[in-house]
Amino acid sequence: MNVDENVDGTPMHVVELWFSDGSLVVQAEKSLFRVSGAVLAARSSVFNDMLGIAQPADTETIDGCPMVRLPDSAEDVTCFFRAIFDSSFFEPYPCKVSFGNALSIARLSHKYSVDYLLRRALVHLSYEFPTTLSAFDKWPDMCSTDFREVKHGLSPYVAVVQLARQVNAPWMLPLAFYKLASADGKIIQKVLRCKVFKKHAARLEDNDKLVFLTCSILLAGLESKAVSFLHSSDKCASSKKCNTARLSALTQVQNSVEEAVGPDPLDVGLNADVWDILEEGCSNLGQASRNLWTASSTSFLMEYILSLVPTMALREGKDGFRCELDTGKGGYC
Repeated sequence: MNVDENVDGTPMHVVELWFSDGSLVVQAEKSLFRVSGAVLAARSSVFNDMLGIAQPADTETIDGCPMVRLPDSAEDVTCFFRAIFDSSFFEPYPCKVSFGNALSIARLSHKYSVDYLLRRALVHLSYEFPTTLSAFDKWPDMCSTDFREVKHGLSPYVAVVQLARQVNAPWMLPLAFYKLASADGKIIQKVLRCKVFKKHAARLEDNDKLVFLTCSILLAGLESKAVSFLHSSDKCASSKKCNTARLSALTQVQNSVEEAVGPDPLDVGLNADVWDILEEGCSNLGQASRNLWTASSTSFLMEYILSLVPTMALREGKDGFRCELDTGKGGYC
């Protein structure tokens, strides 16, 4: 996407969004777009109202088209307009999309009331931030963005928190805060000072800084609950053999905790070495431990979520655009 300015600093046409039959010129920073005002008005109630106002005789024009200046970044506007005028640029889930584009499109779709695009962007982003253990177990196989390839530390999570607040998508907050709260002391200071992810705003408001620090303390306490699945089970056929396996598994967990950069109770269940060790016990130990892990992790995950965001806020917001997610017939629509 070309969103640069000319060498002399004058505004520059964005070639892929400069249509010869366009009726409106839009400027964002030093970038110019010539697009269909009628299409914009049809997609966006904000543009519909804006363009419906009678223009004064001295309205600035370019190539005979009225010009509108937007306060948004050229990069955001380029993504937003491409999503509107190029149907292949930002396709619905499960098509693959750019995480950065999803942020830009969600932000401007909300600002300019393009509901179908906001819905589409939130679908893509929501699969990156599941709210149930079953969905977390399928992550990242269900994801459609390149979020896992983004190499910018924790700033992308800060950007998601800020976006979730802006567009009223609180269901993305639990996992976003979880990932932030898994940081060690040095990184915590970077999170508190974070201002930007690439060209996206990424700053925690004071209330969210408090939530973030509270989550850090809470996760440290939940790590001890995460190992409760390694307690004895009446399903075991060989107590001595299974106790030896459990002890080895606990040692493996302890080593992982010591090597981790911060508290991450869910990582316990993702440690393949732990499950390999448990298979060395009796034939029942592995499955019994998995059942206990599911129960204990669901319990501490729910405790974490309930402490973070009121349940009704999560349910009401997400159900507003959820489509048979729990039945397996569909997903976010």
